[in-house]
Amino acid sequence: MVKEDKTTFVNGLKSLLRYHRIIGIDSYPLNQQGQSFLKRTPHPVEDNLKSAAPAQKVREYSSEVRSHSGPIAKSSSFPPLPVTLAEIGEEVFFCHACDLHKQRIYPVVGRGPENVRLMIVGDWLSGDEQGRLPPGHLFGVEQDRMLARMLAAINLPVAEVFIGNVIKCAVPATCQPQAVHVQSCVSYLRRQIAVLAPEAICTMGMVAARVVLEKSLPLSRLRGRFHDFETASGVRIPVLTTYHPSYLLQNPEMKAATWADLQLLAKQLGLKTV
Repeated sequence: MVKEDKTTFVNGLKSLLRYHRIIGIDSYPLNQQGQSFLKRTPHPVEDNLKSAAPAQKVREYSSEVRSHSGPIAKSSSFPPLPVTLAEIGEEVFFCHACDLHKQRIYPVVGRGPENVRLMIVGDWLSGDEQGRLPPGHLFGVEQDRMLARMLAAINLPVAEVFIGNVIKCAVPATCQPQAVHVQSCVSYLRRQIAVLAPEAICTMGMVAARVVLEKSLPLSRLRGRFHDFETASGVRIPVLTTYHPSYLLQNPEMKAATWADLQLLAKQLGLKTV
């Protein structure tokens, strides 16, 4: 493994381990697969894992991760978790976790303070076919203007909102992110939610709804009511799904349905609509 490959591998592994600790995983099964993994890792990572104290079972945290019996390697010797949006943003800036970074115009971490009432989640930011995109946008030029009007309509100051995307790379319009790219970025989003702990989350568009809610239903069946997002600490955050500004620009007849969603959101936050 060449030096650059080792650096990329270690950085990616650290990011994954930090996310695991956010969601409560602090130990791993030292089974045959674990032993095989240790043999393939660069020595500093291997030494950290081998020197850790045994623990009990790893907790079940999703349908893909089950509790295991047998010896466990403790991960307590890894660096502390990022505890601010800025630290997460620094990881995003240098992220090479998937091949999407090769087409990246610039990183899109999101915008807003850590003390917010609402978190808005979209899909990704696209430039034009030549890869050009004015800096500072989150959903797009016209899309951001429409989003600003939405927030103004429910009397919610922008200073009380964090706006971000599932995909953390701005990409050319000719680039269509795939499921594998979403999987590479989702830990950043979940960690942002854990740091922000907003009063409510509003997802805009099908991609954001499916990632946050982990449901494959059509958006038409998900919108119009609140769902729950549960953090690793057990805090439940109400989630409302609605249409993305890009979709509304192409389908203005859906603005009435979106306004109904925004009114539900305003009621949840105790705001008066105009």
